Parts: sequence; C-alpha cells; structure tokens
Amino acid sequence: ASATTSATALHRELGAAETWDFLEVCPPVTHPYGVVDAKFVVDVRALLSLSEGESDANRENGHPSSRVLRGAEAVARGYAGDMGHHARHPPDLVVLPLTTEEVAAVVRLCYVRRVPIVPRGAGTGLEGGCVAYRGGVVIDTCLMKRISAVDGEQLAVVGAGVLKNELNKFLEPLGLLFGPDPSSNPSIGGMASTGGSGMSTLKYGTSKENVRSMTVVTPTGRVIRTRQPVRKSSTGYELNSLYLGAEGTLGVITELVVRVFPRPKVRCGAVVVFTDVHAAATTVVDAVRSNLDTLLRCELMNDEGVRVTNVVFKTRLATAPTLFLEFAGNTREVAEGDWAAMLGMARKNGAKTWRFAASGEELDELWDARRGCYLGAMRYRGLMAGDPKRKESVYVGDVCVPTSRLAECVAMTEADFKDAGFPCVMCAHISDGNFHCLIPYAPEEEERLMALNDKVIARAIGMGGAASGEHGVGIGKIKHVCWEHGPFHVDCQRRLKRALDPRMIMNPGKIFTPEQSEEERRARHRHMGGPSTSKL
Repeated sequence: ASATTSATALHRELGAAETWDFLEVCPPVTHPYGVVDAKFVVDVRALLSLSEGESDANRENGHPSSRVLRGAEAVARGYAGDMGHHARHPPDLVVLPLTTEEVAAVVRLCYVRRVPIVPRGAGTGLEGGCVAYRGGVVIDTCLMKRISAVDGEQLAVVGAGVLKNELNKFLEPLGLLFGPDPSSNPSIGGMASTGGSGMSTLKYGTSKENVRSMTVVTPTGRVIRTRQPVRKSSTGYELNSLYLGAEGTLGVITELVVRVFPRPKVRCGAVVVFTDVHAAATTVVDAVRSNLDTLLRCELMNDEGVRVTNVVFKTRLATAPTLFLEFAGNTREVAEGDWAAMLGMARKNGAKTWRFAASGEELDELWDARRGCYLGAMRYRGLMAGDPKRKESVYVGDVCVPTSRLAECVAMTEADFKDAGFPCVMCAHISDGNFHCLIPYAPEEEERLMALNDKVIARAIGMGGAASGEHGVGIGKIKHVCWEHGPFHVDCQRRLKRALDPRMIMNPGKIFTPEQSEEERRARHRHMGGPSTSKL
C-alpha cells in the first residue's frame, strides 16, 4: 500500500502530460539546481520499475546488473570523463534507460526538480560534452540498441546507443552500409549530437546529412519526432537541423532514421608519398575539384603521423607526408580510372613514390592504423624515449577550412607546432577540409600548447573556416564559437536554448555559457563601440 501511495504522489508531482509546460512558472537560471538525494534515486528507480537492490530484468541479455549507478561505481565505469584531455567530474547519478518512455519519465522528474541532465552515447568525445560538470544525472543511451531496416527504402531505424560498427554489422548481410566512418566507433546518437563524420565524408556526406529523422525527448519530458523520414519536406521549421549538432543541450536523442547505401562491389586503394604536406594537400584539392566519383577515403598523415604508425603499429611506411586513398564503386574500370587520374595529379605535384593495391582489403591494416592515431599519439613520446608504459595527454585539433585554403593552412599549422617543439601527429580527413593535429603534451606544457592552439584556430577562422569540423564544442571551444560567429549569433543560440529549456537543465554549460561571457561582452563592444546593456 505504501508503494502505491508513493507512486501516486510521484505521478501527482510530475503532473499529467497534457498540463506540462502550461501550469508552471520557471525560476530564473540563477536559482540553484536541485539535489540528487536518496529520495530522488528511489523515485528514479520507481520510474524505471526497479525496486531497491533489484537486478535489471535484462541481465541475461548482457545488460548491466543495475541501470541506476552512483558514486564510485559510476566513476569506475568511466562516467567522470570522455576520451579528451579536459578535466574529469563525476555525475551524481547515471541512468541507463531501455526505451524512449523511460527517458521521458526521468527527464520529466529532472525538469520538475530542476536537476541537470547530461545525455551520453559511447563516451568517445574529446571536448567534455558528455561530462557532468554541474553534477546531476547522466542519461546513458548505451542500452537503446534497436535496429531495423525499412522495407523498400534505403533507410534504417536505430536506437541512439547503437554503435557505428554494430550498425554496419547488421547491414552487411543486406548488402548495405552506413556511410559516415568516424575512427572511434561512436554511437549513432552521439554522431548526430556532435556532427562526427570521419573518413568517408567526400562520398557519403557528414553524419548530419545522413540523418533523415529523429525521436527526441525535450527538456520538459515531452517526446517529439523532428520530421517525417522522407527525402523532401517543406512543412515548417526544420527541427532535424536544430537538434543535429546541439550536443544534448536541447534534448535527448533516443532513436534515429538514417540513410544507408548499397555496399560497393569493388574496392581498391593506394599509398602516395610526398616531400611535404603542402604538395600532398594540393593534390587533394585538385582531386576534389575533379569530382572523382569513386574516391571514398582520402587521408593525410604527415611525417610525425607516419612515424607514430610505424612505432606503435609496426608498419614500415616511408617517414614522409603520405596520402592514403581508397576508391569504391561497382566496376573496376571506373575505380582504377579514377586512381590513374589522381596519380597524374600527384605526380604533377611532386609525389615521390606510390603503391597501388588492386584489392582494398590489402590496405585494411593501414586503415586500422590510421584509426589508432589517437592511442598511438598517447604512447609516442614514451616509446621514442624507451619507456613503453608512459602515456601522455593528447590534444586533438579539429579545424575545417575551405579546400581553396587547405594546403596553405595545413602547412602553416604543422610548422607552428614543430617550431614550438611539439610533436605534431597530423591525421586529416583532408578531402573535406577537416584536419586533426594530435599533440602529446606534459602537464607543464599545457598552457603554452593552448595558446598555440588558439593561434591555429584563429587562423582557420580567418580563412573562412570553422573551429571544429566534427568534434563539437563541449567546454573546450566555447570562446572559439564567439570568435567564429560573433556575439549576436551566440546570443541567438542562447535565446533558443532558453525558449526550449527554460530551466537550463539540459547539458548546461556546453557550447556557450548560461550567461553572457566576458568574451562576448568584449566582442559586443568592438561591434557596437561601447558596453551593451543587454543581460542576455
């Protein structure tokens, strides 16, 4: 009887769905957040239909023994951080829902009690986007694993927690694949949240271009579908675009409808070595302008990147700037014709050597090594110093510039890091203008490295580029968003968030600060010639 009474009181507190939003007055964002106490945990368990100490009913299917985690257990499972170099911070609670309805119930509870929420996918991000710096509840979507193909359409319906490799394993027997290919094997929901796209953007587009529709739980606990999963729609605001790249600041993505593609029948590839990164990048720019239909992957490693690969993965590549190429299509004649055309461009730009692989599988080990660049950079200086157990923090740059400025920007950026005495492990999805500099560093070097990184980002923005091509903003690039877009653009984003998330509970402190930052104030002064009176 007491359990029934408690459940009734909880549902009364949360209110009926039809009254949500309309009967509440939202406190100012300066009010303190609610507390995750013992009662809150009990209520979360009640919403998930779990009694205190009860194991998950799906334990036999490989799910964790508990879907509500606290304290040391949450930290031990990695919830205090992501894969980036930013500070760690434990959440007050971790919830692992199975369904959209469970997510909605937990979000509603957090909304009523003003408890922060941090959505989380695979935790492979690099900018602190899934870290609960304000405490509160992490909603981990890793158990939301539903996958189904849509009959008669080149579409698949996937739970937000499905990993990229899991989706492609499901699609392979159907002769299909999911195009975007980040190296870290993130969740599909996480890819949509940050724009992670990876190595095949030139052929298949970014992750944002491959999401047809999404199911989202809003900050008030309501469930919406962003659009119908058709190719064309002209029926009001494009909510799909609003939630893509929002990094969980506007809602929790629980399910997605994504585009899939026929698996190509022919794969071939090549490795091309150059004297410098400028020549390699110029070749890529020439290839993009030539619109080679079968060019699937076009990755650049500089000499340090190749050295890391050789040391960590035992490859035997020439230590020089190198392009890794893959061509994929339905006929060998077309794929090898595109390779011949690109080889001509490479030779014109001074390529030193090249090796062609008629079967793409011959290069799979090199692609695996390319995907391991980040882990390799962590160990690189230790291995070079004869200390194989030594691992360092690694900063990963993520600028994206117009292809017309790519060769210039890549060469200047590499020179900046090397002149400053930092190893510069460059791994670039270079055909889309996005390149990563992986910089291992010691704690005492961090301040100098961050100042140098600011210089690199400012240059990319000055060339008409973006501070981040696919890793997102999180906490690491908040000031750079203002540099790129200006204070009025940031103000517009903040107003949108306050309209949709009036209690500012959804991943607070990410992308921009809750209140106007000093960086924005200075930018306003430059634009307007004096202090702004706006409080936003």
